[in-house]
Amino acid sequence: MIIYHPPSFFRGKGILLGVTGGIAAFKAVSVASYLTKAGAQVTVCMTDHARKLIGESTFEAVTGRKVYTDLFSGEGSIPHIALARENEAILIVPATANIIGKIARGIADDLLSTLILVEPRKVIIAPAMNRSMWQNPLVQENVAKLKTCGMQVISPASGSLACGEEGEGRLPEPEDLVEELFYCMHRPRNLEGKKVLVTAGATREWIDPVRFISNPSSGFMGCALAAASRAWGAEVKMILATSSVRLPSGMAVERVETVADMQEALKRDFSFCDILLMNAAVSDFCLSSAHPTKIKKEGRENLTISLVPAPDLLGEVALQKEGKVVVGFCAETENLLLEAKKKLQRKNLDMIVANLIEKGKSGFEALTNQAWIVDREGREIELPLLDKRDLAEEIITHLVHHFLT
Repeated sequence: MIIYHPPSFFRGKGILLGVTGGIAAFKAVSVASYLTKAGAQVTVCMTDHARKLIGESTFEAVTGRKVYTDLFSGEGSIPHIALARENEAILIVPATANIIGKIARGIADDLLSTLILVEPRKVIIAPAMNRSMWQNPLVQENVAKLKTCGMQVISPASGSLACGEEGEGRLPEPEDLVEELFYCMHRPRNLEGKKVLVTAGATREWIDPVRFISNPSSGFMGCALAAASRAWGAEVKMILATSSVRLPSGMAVERVETVADMQEALKRDFSFCDILLMNAAVSDFCLSSAHPTKIKKEGRENLTISLVPAPDLLGEVALQKEGKVVVGFCAETENLLLEAKKKLQRKNLDMIVANLIEKGKSGFEALTNQAWIVDREGREIELPLLDKRDLAEEIITHLVHHFLT
């Protein structure tokens, strides 16, 4: 599963996974497995009710570590203190109405509820319950109280519930839980209070109702940038053209298809942002006119289509930036740095990221990119071949350090 954290993010981090007696406890196994494979040191603490739903040996198999269940282990240590202090985050999956109420009232009657009181600011809860229980004012009051104590809450999803009803209260899927954990744990958060607009994906220009001109962009780089921006604390909106990848969680998305669609969306949304990351692979040419019906092959030796230059969307908005930070992207097969510097000046950008197109290795459809960062102050930074999620982190780090401090 694609999750938009840098591949090294969880490596070496200690994470205490608290599992309670909700029917969604089975999803905690996938979360534990993913985090362990990502290099985290995952320690599981289970309540007695959780043990009735899923065995300790399951978690021990996927984490390779002892599972803790007993406040009085008899091992000569104080487990509720040690477990809370030794781990960087305490993730409760699922967080039932029972455990939420106990935490809110300071009740400590088992190992999990006790260790939570030791380090409340490390606690991240993922509620899951029936929709009526979730909407109960008492539960909402308790959740609000946890937030005032510095705990973070991953909102439940909407959908089919175990009871057969539909509504809000469903535990998010494991990939969304892990991604939310990344957002909660990421430091620093220099973009808090900032609004970031990210364009992503490939535009399409229709020749007729069944054929179009486009490019191989998957949207992965744009999604990685959106996720990195949110991890740094920003409120993020995406303008998304055609994409073939899972989208990052927790942000507004406006879908578009053509250059004209994206142009209209930018006109509406550019005022929303403090920072624009113009990563979409926008067509350089449009059809002078699209055929209203399918063009038939029969009776034709050749087919000629007429193309006209597409509007310069980035250049248009950069002329109106008025204190906003505008970052452009270019994809080239040669003269990478030269082309990037030309585009930076021509389009009035603050930064540009130039990507080398090398099939299967860098650029379109690849999970990695080799790139240069060039900015208006004359800085030119050559980056090695990186996972696009690592590249996104490098880009946001450069933007924050040089344009927002």
